[in-house]
Amino acid sequence: MQTAVLVLLFGGFLSGLHAEGDQDTPDLLSMVTKLQSQVQSLQSQVQSLESSQAQLQRGSPVAFYAAFFTKSEEGNHGPFNIATTIKYKQVITNVGNGYNAATGAFTATVKGLYVFHFTMFGSFNPTPNAVASLRKNGVKLAYALDQSSSDSHDSSTRVAVVTLEAGDSVYVELQAQSYFYDYHGDHNSFSGFLLFRM
Repeated sequence: MQTAVLVLLFGGFLSGLHAEGDQDTPDLLSMVTKLQSQVQSLQSQVQSLESSQAQLQRGSPVAFYAAFFTKSEEGNHGPFNIATTIKYKQVITNVGNGYNAATGAFTATVKGLYVFHFTMFGSFNPTPNAVASLRKNGVKLAYALDQSSSDSHDSSTRVAVVTLEAGDSVYVELQAQSYFYDYHGDHNSFSGFLLFRM
């Protein structure tokens, strides 16, 4: 914009020279007119490139939401002798197809900052012992637990914001010898989304 203003001012100066009868002025005015046209063309190209760059940085969205419950799975799940990945089989949203219901894991396709959330529902029957953790490539990011309670059911929710490389995996793991409870209402869920690319 500043360049265009300078070119216009310069054009005005040259017009003044032309009025005084300078013989070289017509050639200079022609050059200024061409420069003005080129500047406008370049400004348009820059705006187009900036718009394209912004679209590339945004890229395709990535988001998923899955719940554990299916009609045949009411009741306690676990305990197991070893730590076990929870497979949330009821996939409600899976934009970008990063979540795999067969494995229970989300796999990043692009490097970026991601937000993950999981909720675990515990039961007092026989005694509360629900312990699960959100993990990135096997490394614990956050725990959710219910191991002492006087009411019949409790839930625990955790949220984590984490940087992932393409190929990194995030999942929820049930601790060995613990269990969780589920029934109608999707009380156990796992979700995540890409906040922005890096």
